[in-house]
Amino acid sequence: MKEETLIRYLEFLKIESKRHQNDKIITDDELNQLEIEIRKFMIRVETASLSKELKNEIKNIDFNLDAENHNKPKYNWLNFIGGKKGREIKNQLNRKSRFEKLYNDTDAALFKIKYLTSS
Repeated sequence: MKEETLIRYLEFLKIESKRHQNDKIITDDELNQLEIEIRKFMIRVETASLSKELKNEIKNIDFNLDAENHNKPKYNWLNFIGGKKGREIKNQLNRKSRFEKLYNDTDAALFKIKYLTSS
């Protein structure tokens, strides 16, 4: 993997995470497909002949989209809705928050990586 491919892929992840934040519903299928892409990407990064600084920047990105109860204290009020609907709403809010974090992490990493590759 070349540095420009790395940058293009991170820009793709940034766009995808922003798109998913704006979706009304993030399905399990969408989540699984993106997780598969991220795993493939991480394997390519590990085997690539990139500098340690670049690889460390990639490792600093939190790619975990399945974090359970990421917003538990923030959305406790949804327990009052209860049942399947309440769980689904909490699940969707959690997923959107995880995509927002991925967007922010990717954006920060892209900035640093572009700086490192230009020097």
